[in-house]
Amino acid sequence: MKSKSVFKSVCVFVGLGFLLTIVWLMIFSMTITPDDAEMTVEPFSGASVTFGFACALIANFIYQYNSAKSLEQRIYSNTSSLESIKIRNRDLVDKANRLIDKHQKNEKESYIDIAKASSIKKEERHEKNTKDRLKTYSDEDVLVTSSQEFGKFINDFPELSNNQNVKILLDEIINSENYLSNSKIELNRCIESYNSLIHQFPLVLLRKPLKFTDKEFYREEVQITDEMLGI
Repeated sequence: MKSKSVFKSVCVFVGLGFLLTIVWLMIFSMTITPDDAEMTVEPFSGASVTFGFACALIANFIYQYNSAKSLEQRIYSNTSSLESIKIRNRDLVDKANRLIDKHQKNEKESYIDIAKASSIKKEERHEKNTKDRLKTYSDEDVLVTSSQEFGKFINDFPELSNNQNVKILLDEIINSENYLSNSKIELNRCIESYNSLIHQFPLVLLRKPLKFTDKEFYREEVQITDEMLGI
C-alpha cells in the first residue's frame, strides 16, 4: 500500500512538473523573449524545466504537509470524541444495571412476602412461576453490557418494557453504541489516510525530520474469560 502511495504521488508530481514547465515557458516568452526571436529565450538552458519542477515540488510538499497536519488534528479530535462517547455509553449501561439491580431486589422482596403469606415452599413457587410462564432473576445477579442484553431483560417484565423512561434509557444506550461504532470507523479512516499520506512523495523525504510517524489503528482488546468458553 505504501509503495502504491509513493508511485501515485510521483506520477502526480511529474504531471504537475510538466504543466508548470509549460507555464514558465509562457512566462519567459511574454517577458524576456524578443518579438523577433524564433524560440523562447530562457535565463539559462533548461530554466523552464528547472523552475517548473521546483515549483511542483514546493507546491506538492506544502499541500501534503498541510494535509498531514490536518489529518493529525482530526485524529486527536476523533480520539477525544471517542473517549467521551465511551464514557457516556459506560454511564448509561451502569444506570441500566442499577435499574436491574433495584428491580431484582424488589422482585425478591415480593416473592419473600408471598412465601411468608401463603407458606408456599421455594420449589413450589418456582414450579408455579414456570406454569404461568413467568420469569424471575431474583436468584442470580444480572449484569448487562449492551443494549441487546438490556432489551432482552426488560422484555421479560411488562412493567419495565411498558415504562416510557426505561424505553428512553434503552434508546439512549442504542444511540451511544451507534455513535461509538461510527466514531471508531471514522478514526481508523483518518489514520489510514494519514499513514498513506506521509509515505507519499515528496513528504516521505522529510517524514522523519518532521516527526511524521505511522499511527496505530484503533483496536479494542477482547478479554475472553473461562466463563465465556464454558470451561
